[in-house]
Amino acid sequence: MNPWTNAASGAADTRSAEEQLARTRRLFAPDSRIGRSFGALAENLDALKRPTGSVVVTGPESGVGRSTVCLGLGAALAAAGKKVAIVDCNLERPHLHHLFGRPNFTGLTSALGSDRVLESYGFEAAPNLQVVPTGPVLPGSRALADSPKLVEAVRVLGEKRDVVLLDAPVASEVLAAPNLWGSFDGVLLVVHASRTPKGVARGFTDALLDARLNLFGVVLNGHV
Repeated sequence: MNPWTNAASGAADTRSAEEQLARTRRLFAPDSRIGRSFGALAENLDALKRPTGSVVVTGPESGVGRSTVCLGLGAALAAAGKKVAIVDCNLERPHLHHLFGRPNFTGLTSALGSDRVLESYGFEAAPNLQVVPTGPVLPGSRALADSPKLVEAVRVLGEKRDVVLLDAPVASEVLAAPNLWGSFDGVLLVVHASRTPKGVARGFTDALLDARLNLFGVVLNGHV
């Protein structure tokens, strides 16, 4: 199935469907400026020489570009030959499906509410890159996503993927459930170059470290 569609009704921002799809495609162009930036981020992640099989991508606030970082980093890792999956875990503000102009009929919540694996509810966005939207957010969905069932679903998905990127809720929610989010290999904190005050970025960096979460680094994002 072609991941690029025009079914973008209900998009979370004011960009037209065509503009959003064009912007998403640029994330898959390794020779573009943004593609090179994410290529460097992928190299830095690999250079950590630590287990990076499951990466929680969060930010101090909405709108800093967590989904963009997940997709750009995932595309760069996939282009480098790694098998990657991106899972939208942000049930408060599902966004990953919007980047492809797709409906959000099935995804993470579908898997957590059934006996089928996460991989069954994703789509291939590019060679080596699978995307799993949140799926419908129904009563009880939040409890499932905040439970060990999420950890197990990601573990099973990781058996077939080199890296699983989790498009996570904001950092305050991650800090509120350190046992859950600390079950993954590490955290990337995304801050926006012009919108996130330095004090806020520093405060959340310190809080993540104090919570003994494995902080891989801070990503300064200029794209949303």
